[in-house]
Amino acid sequence: MAADTAEDRRKLLVRRLVESRRIGEPAVFEAGDVEIEYDDRMIRLQLIPDERERLDVLLGAYHVFKLKQPETRKADDGVVYLSAVTDAKHAADFIESLFREVYGFGEGYELRTAESV
Repeated sequence: MAADTAEDRRKLLVRRLVESRRIGEPAVFEAGDVEIEYDDRMIRLQLIPDERERLDVLLGAYHVFKLKQPETRKADDGVVYLSAVTDAKHAADFIESLFREVYGFGEGYELRTAESV
């Protein structure tokens, strides 16, 4: 499934996050060559150094999201794990901000996700 307006992306994000929690399977969101994985209230990101700096700034605006230090320290270079213990709507807003502010996608970017079976 895909969405390319802010409203449609938010609806898609919330629906998949709720579904992911309900069925206990990860949700993967993609735009361009970027992939964000949400699994059991944790977000997995692959970042280059400039994106990591932008993430640090974004985390200042979203205080409920925190770096998961043990997982991040053990991860491959550039992989970051975030704690995402919040409601689906707040998590959706944060993921949208990740694509826009950290990865630099424009207003009309297309967000894709696979529907679960």
